[in-house]
Amino acid sequence: MIETFVLCNNEERLIPYVCRHYLQFSKVILLESNSTDRTVEIATQMGAEVWRYDVPDEINDQWFLKLKNNCWKESRADWVIIVDADEFVYHPQIEIALKRSPFPIIQPRFYNMYSEMFPTTEGQIYEEVTKGVEQVAPKAKMNIFKPSIKEINYFPGCHEAFPTARVNNESGIMTLHMRNLGKEFVVERNLRAQKRNSQLNKDNGWGTHVDWPEEEWIRIYDEGMTQAKIII
Repeated sequence: MIETFVLCNNEERLIPYVCRHYLQFSKVILLESNSTDRTVEIATQMGAEVWRYDVPDEINDQWFLKLKNNCWKESRADWVIIVDADEFVYHPQIEIALKRSPFPIIQPRFYNMYSEMFPTTEGQIYEEVTKGVEQVAPKAKMNIFKPSIKEINYFPGCHEAFPTARVNNESGIMTLHMRNLGKEFVVERNLRAQKRNSQLNKDNGWGTHVDWPEEEWIRIYDEGMTQAKIII
C-alpha cells in the first residue's frame, strides 16, 4: 500500500492531473489550506481525501516543513510519498521498483519539465509534457520512504534532509517537476506565490525565486526550453 501526501493551494488546473496520476497506484491525501478555486471539489470528486488546515494564507516554509516532517507519521502504508502539487513521482512500474528497493528511503532523480503551453490532454500529464532538464542543485528531494523510518528531517524547501535510515538513489524513479508549462503559467504561478510569500520566508532567504522580476522568470524558462530533452 502507498499513500501520497500532496501540499496544495489553489491548484485547480493541475489537480486533475495530480489525482489521475497518483490514484493509479496510491491513496491520495491533499494537505490543503485557503484554496478559493475548485481544487477541493475536483480532488474529492476524483477520489482523493482532503485534510484542511486553518492557517494564514501565505507561503511559510517553516509551517510547510513541520507539516511534511509529520503528516505521514500515523500512516500504516508500506510507502509514503510527500510532494507539492507540481511534483509527479514517476516510474512505469513504480510498485515493482519500490518492492526492489534495498533501502527504506528513495531519492528519485529530479527533472524540471518544460512545454510551450499548459497541457490539454485528458490522459496523463507526462503523455503531453515529455521534455525536461535534470536538476542537480538544489538536490533532488527524498520524497519516497517507509513510514517506519521514524524521522525524515527535512530542511526548509525539502531539498535537504537528514533521515534516520539509508537512502536509495539508484531506483530508476523520477520526480517530474511540472512548473514550466508555458510562459503564461510560469508568470501566473510566480505572481501568485509572490503575493503569498511570507515575511518569515523573506527574512530567511527561502524561496527567493518568487521575488525575482518577471523578466528573470521568462529568461530561465526560455533557457530551459532550449536545453530540455525528451525524458518520458
